[in-house]
Amino acid sequence: MAQGKAENDSKAAGSTIMKVVETIAITPEDARAIVCQYEIQARAKHADASDDKIKKLVANKIIKRYAKLAATSGGATSLAGVIPGVGTAISMVGGGLADVSLSMKFQIDMTMCLAMALKDNLANEDAKHMSFIIALCGSLEKAGVAGGTKIASRAGVKMVDQYLKGTALVFIKQLFSKVGITFTKSATLKAIPFGVGVVLASSAGYAMSQYVGKSARDFFLLDDDLD
Repeated sequence: MAQGKAENDSKAAGSTIMKVVETIAITPEDARAIVCQYEIQARAKHADASDDKIKKLVANKIIKRYAKLAATSGGATSLAGVIPGVGTAISMVGGGLADVSLSMKFQIDMTMCLAMALKDNLANEDAKHMSFIIALCGSLEKAGVAGGTKIASRAGVKMVDQYLKGTALVFIKQLFSKVGITFTKSATLKAIPFGVGVVLASSAGYAMSQYVGKSARDFFLLDDDLD
């Protein structure tokens, strides 16, 4: 009975996390603006580089930026007023759920920027759904609870393509439910499996963003090869 209640509470937490992340996640337009600035900087520094080289330089810069953000010490509350959306997350759910929501926001924002850098022909809605799916799948892979299909694989590309054509929103909701079950184990909603209570307060946050970022980068490059 108690176990069933805990699981239901965790699933409900997943729904709440989804609502918060949808509110504070970066927009495709904002992601394009960030990527544009990085491209300008990369071309200024590497004037003779090919377009493919510039794209990879920008992708690596995006991963590095978000990995550093995810490793920021002090948790969500110390970032309020510094990063857009942090204060909103805290006001919506507070404490541990805000930390988990912010961690998911970082992974999704990073993936959205990578989508704009490497797949700039994507429609905004496809970019949004794709970024949610890739980031959530990558985070769950890093936590060791994903299914048998790795996101950065031919099978992963086909899976995402399939969901984009039909049931993307249903699949995203299922992924957030799994996030709720995986990342909110304790009654205080702060027991992160691969962290120390707050994802952003440990090197594990950095490692997770590195993993998700490289998986997303490889996904988009592989997707180009399969086109």
